[in-house]
Amino acid sequence: MLAVGLVAAALGAPPAGAVQLPADEYEEVDVQMLDNDYIPQTLTLDAGTNVVWTNDGRTEHNVIPDDSDAGWKSNTIKPDKTYDHLFDQPGVYGYFCSFHGAPKRGMYGTVIVKNADGTVPKAAKERAPKPRVNGKPRVLRVAEGQRIQKAVDKAAPGDMVLIEPGVYEEAVTVTTDRLVLRGLDRNKVILDGGYTLDNGVKVLDADGVAVENMTARRYTRNGFFWTGVTGYRGSYLTTTRTGDYGVYAFDSTDGIFEHSFASGSPDAGYYIGQCNPCNAVIRDVFAEWNGLGYSGTNASGNLYVIDSVWTKNRAGIVPNSGDGELLAPQHDAVFAGNLVIDNNNDKTPAIDAAVLGSYNGIIAAGANGNLITKNRVIDHEYVGIGALPNPDKTFWSSNDNTFTDNVVEGSGLADLGTLGGDRNCFAGNTFETSRPANIEQVYPCPNAVPAPQDQLPPDPFLADKPPSVDYRKAKTPKPPKLPGMRNPAKARPRSAVDIVIAVDVDAVELPDENAIARFKR
Repeated sequence: MLAVGLVAAALGAPPAGAVQLPADEYEEVDVQMLDNDYIPQTLTLDAGTNVVWTNDGRTEHNVIPDDSDAGWKSNTIKPDKTYDHLFDQPGVYGYFCSFHGAPKRGMYGTVIVKNADGTVPKAAKERAPKPRVNGKPRVLRVAEGQRIQKAVDKAAPGDMVLIEPGVYEEAVTVTTDRLVLRGLDRNKVILDGGYTLDNGVKVLDADGVAVENMTARRYTRNGFFWTGVTGYRGSYLTTTRTGDYGVYAFDSTDGIFEHSFASGSPDAGYYIGQCNPCNAVIRDVFAEWNGLGYSGTNASGNLYVIDSVWTKNRAGIVPNSGDGELLAPQHDAVFAGNLVIDNNNDKTPAIDAAVLGSYNGIIAAGANGNLITKNRVIDHEYVGIGALPNPDKTFWSSNDNTFTDNVVEGSGLADLGTLGGDRNCFAGNTFETSRPANIEQVYPCPNAVPAPQDQLPPDPFLADKPPSVDYRKAKTPKPPKLPGMRNPAKARPRSAVDIVIAVDVDAVELPDENAIARFKR
């Protein structure tokens, strides 16, 4: 939205070539920051326009110019806060969020300031992608004491970077398609952010990248992060004590997270957001001591979360709709074969949404058209499995969800329950308590009836709960020693290309209660 703004004091004398304005006025343009987009991404302006960035997302962002000598940049911008800069000289000004992007990658934007005659300046030519020298994939080895980033920068599409055991104090950015980043020992190849670096591995607009068989710890943002890609895979990964998410895919499709462990994140251990269709699967993973085990804001279509263990988080599995990302509302995902047990841990790091969602197993929060089936859900202070609204800036109701063949026990408010929403249905579940009572008769599948009066009470969900614990200080247990991939030194590199997600839900089995035993320390 274009507006006229007023400044409180006179502007200083502009540099040579700048457009001079009256001292008390300028044009102003707003840029909305969501997770993880600038909207609009490109602005074309007259000289003398003030750009105001407002963080309407759920996490922190910043505004960093591509030109490190530009003389302007923001500090960290918290949700609901702003940053502004006056563009008074013609030119093309690229910028990015250093947490979630890089120049022309991931979360980035461009401000084009027109010349005095109204023409548009030309941008600098972009560098062509590096060609492969001999046409054959290579293996680039990294020994302890060397830098992973140096090998990644040398790699061409299809190459593998093979990392020897050691502690690597760096944040790795991948911009090369089809790269395979592999550790030789899942438990001994450790990327350590030291609570100062942002992401262990950040994959920006690079399709088909696979990251496998390593650990990331103590990063201020994420352990392993893909954004803006088609084709991704994270296998045999361990993350702990990260400031946002553990294993994270955003605005990405055709992906797999598998055989992985995530703990100590205030948001979610595993997160897939803003995709439709996602064409993705999370399978055989473990999440503990996070705000949420799984969260998927506006993640819809051919998405499966299956055969995994979720325990000692504030809440277990929470698909949801939200205003902080594009592509709302969330719809059409499958959650099957999961063991969801004792997610009542209020000593974890936690974002506000995780505090609000505490003490629940599987909650469809403003989520729609999902199938929740054959999960075993045990011992939750509030609700085992339920459909609830998500009161974001928009009030998102949960509608058209199907809950079948789950086994739920030990819930404080109700094993199964709803609060508002339409056409949610329940059938074939094993449970003791529900709100409304006799929920499978009140909301039968496939023809659920309008809501009765004895649904879940809202008061417990809105009540004050213990606040977040700093992720650096929480008493998050050390990860157990976990099995890595077989023969990592010789196994053929496998990029994340031509991924087809086709899960036979009928073949997914109800998990045994003892499935958690293999993760005990």
